[in-house]
Amino acid sequence: MIESLKSVLLVVLIGFSLYQSFLLSSYSPPRGEPIQPSNYVQTETLGKQSELQDMLFPDQMIVHLGNQQHSVLYPSNYYYTRLLDNIKQRSFDGFRKTTMYLANVNWEDVRTKQQGVEMRFREGIPFSVMQQLLRIEGEIPVENDKITRVWIFSKGNNEDVRAFFFTDSPSVGYEVVRADFTSKDVENFAAYGDLTNLYKTTNNGDYYLPLKPLRVPSYSFNYSLLTAEQLKQSLFVDPGITRNLKERDGSEIYTDSKRGFQINRDQRWITYSDPVAPVETKSDVKDDLLAGIKFINQHIGWDGKYVVARTPQKQSYDNYTFTFRQYYESLPIITNQLEGFGSLKLQVQKGLVSGFERSMIIPDLKTGQRRDAELISGDVLEERLQYYQRRTSILSIFPAYRPIISEKTIVFAPTWALELRDGTFDFME
Repeated sequence: MIESLKSVLLVVLIGFSLYQSFLLSSYSPPRGEPIQPSNYVQTETLGKQSELQDMLFPDQMIVHLGNQQHSVLYPSNYYYTRLLDNIKQRSFDGFRKTTMYLANVNWEDVRTKQQGVEMRFREGIPFSVMQQLLRIEGEIPVENDKITRVWIFSKGNNEDVRAFFFTDSPSVGYEVVRADFTSKDVENFAAYGDLTNLYKTTNNGDYYLPLKPLRVPSYSFNYSLLTAEQLKQSLFVDPGITRNLKERDGSEIYTDSKRGFQINRDQRWITYSDPVAPVETKSDVKDDLLAGIKFINQHIGWDGKYVVARTPQKQSYDNYTFTFRQYYESLPIITNQLEGFGSLKLQVQKGLVSGFERSMIIPDLKTGQRRDAELISGDVLEERLQYYQRRTSILSIFPAYRPIISEKTIVFAPTWALELRDGTFDFME
């Protein structure tokens, strides 16, 4: 009897305890320890987000008009945009590997006498990445070739259209087996050429020079510098545990014990590092490129318009390095230094970003001041090139913006950029 009473009493006590707990939870505020904000910091981006498709476009589109006439279109130009959009709606299906000498094509005639369009990608793009720009159907070549040019042409008069993909190997290319173009399409493409600003081909078509001075405005902007505090908030999960170290060369290192970044204030340059363990399988170029873009989207953002300028040459077990080149309006921003404003480098391994480098400078585009300017052309430019000491080392010549940085302003000065065989750039004002 006593045991039964004990059991009943225990049940009543438990029930009463549960009822009190219910009342407390319903009508009283929680009394737990406050969560420290630093444990749950949301990383903040400093620029806009971009997708891979936004960063793939030809450096130049050369419209061959026939009769030894050529028009060169640059990104953001109205006719460039219309022409590229038109081509992107068509398909390229099937590829036959060939040498450009055995393709039964007289390239000099194609260049000077026939209508066509030539899309140029200065550093080259792998087939798998090019699929994000053009409608490439069917199986793509498995080789590690990079596509540097796509050339679509026709003799006209209802002749078949031919399309070739040139690679970074001078003699190797691919002919498109089934190109979704007609000779009428190519004729329409040629109508996008600018007859008021024609170009002449030089050095067997390696580069094209305008016959008349090229009008390119210069711009001046105020700028700010990315701060260590901004970078900590953007790159570290818990900025509150960051340590700061100063190097003998004056640079500063910030680390949260796993990852870190270095600021070189003299060069206004940032280097970020997050060590990644080696992997035993090869990385995929496109997958790693997408992972790198996603990382920048989430942590820093893109402070302007960028193009995928350089991708790794071959599949590797090591880090892949990607280079992005910043554009302003129609032209790339070029420096003659390895570490300079206008470029962003990413190291990615198996989908994990192990590092990146970029400038600390953020131009304030609202403060821009525009001045009209012209680039030399025609015979004057050709004569200057004749006397250029490293003329045989020139791979290409193109208009670009050269950043001139002072204490408070950055100037985008129009210039002729010379790409040299050793990978560096020089300038011809």
